[in-house]
Amino acid sequence: MKRILKILLLAVLSLIAFVIVFVLVLQIFEYRPDPLVQLEISDNLQDSSENYAEHDTTYQILTYNIGYASLSQTEDFVMDGGSKARMDSKEEVEANIEGIETILEAVDADIYLLQEVDDFSSRSYKTDQYAAFKDTLGYSASLGYNYRCLFVPFPLNPSQMMGRVSSGIASYINFHVTSSIRHQLPGSFSWPVSLANLKRCVVVSRINIADSEAELVIINVHLSAYDDGSMRLQEMAYLKQVMQTEADAENYVVVGGDFNQTFPKAVTIVENNEYDYPLIDPSYWEAFPMEADWFQDNGFTFGVDPSIPTCRLLHQPYDTEDDSNNQYYVIDGFIVSNNVAIIDVETLNEDFLYSDHNPVLMDFKLLLP
Repeated sequence: MKRILKILLLAVLSLIAFVIVFVLVLQIFEYRPDPLVQLEISDNLQDSSENYAEHDTTYQILTYNIGYASLSQTEDFVMDGGSKARMDSKEEVEANIEGIETILEAVDADIYLLQEVDDFSSRSYKTDQYAAFKDTLGYSASLGYNYRCLFVPFPLNPSQMMGRVSSGIASYINFHVTSSIRHQLPGSFSWPVSLANLKRCVVVSRINIADSEAELVIINVHLSAYDDGSMRLQEMAYLKQVMQTEADAENYVVVGGDFNQTFPKAVTIVENNEYDYPLIDPSYWEAFPMEADWFQDNGFTFGVDPSIPTCRLLHQPYDTEDDSNNQYYVIDGFIVSNNVAIIDVETLNEDFLYSDHNPVLMDFKLLLP
């Protein structure tokens, strides 16, 4: 009996020691980016007027959260009430990457803002998604990391653990980019959860405008999802400050991405079509409504198409037979300054084939001063 108790005590002590060492390693190697980080711009187009933006010309921009090419129709996700965090094989991830590339090429936009783009993460079988899309598009490219961790021990199922994560928001721009800067957003989860969690950011890319001292400022965002809402308020306050600073400088501001908040127009009725996507179960994740007043009071306009949902909940695989079992949201889109004219906005109905998000495409023009 004493021998058994000694073995059990040794096992418990060994487990405690392992946990302490593991947390210590995560603490030592925690990703701690500076408040502002100058990003490398890969394959930057030549610095010449032919690669500058122009006034009164229609351009297209697409935002697409690709779900690390691992959250397609067949998948659920542990944070949404499912059980998984990775696909069953590398071949499935690669098939999603190819499908996403097909969408990007078919659109042929001038600017692509992608979120949840992995490069050599265990959860996506070490596929270099950032490089794959860079090679496909051939645009000026930058990647702002917002999730880097040696090992994420979640979920507890060993076959589903995320493991090493290296992921971020990627901007692919068919112009010469003068700079691309990662801005660390305020707010954090409590310790020790913060050690293995996201470090949210926005990426601000600058483009010269022909015959103008103003710049086109493209801001790629992916805001917090699973907090109590307080982090999103801090993040939005920071984003507003950046946007207002650029607008005050008479620059042209286009913000796009996954806001993880319901756009104002997504809860209105337009031409007798109800665009409300209520929670079908009160226990499901709720996308808090985005506060519209500040943006409208300061001359900003929302670019959103609420007629098609931009995101689905991953509490289960996508139900293609009974749509009432799917939970939808409208959380992806754009916000632009008052010197940018929105020509058209369209949510592309890809039926969540390769990601838990649908891409959103916007046509816009830079107005003459």
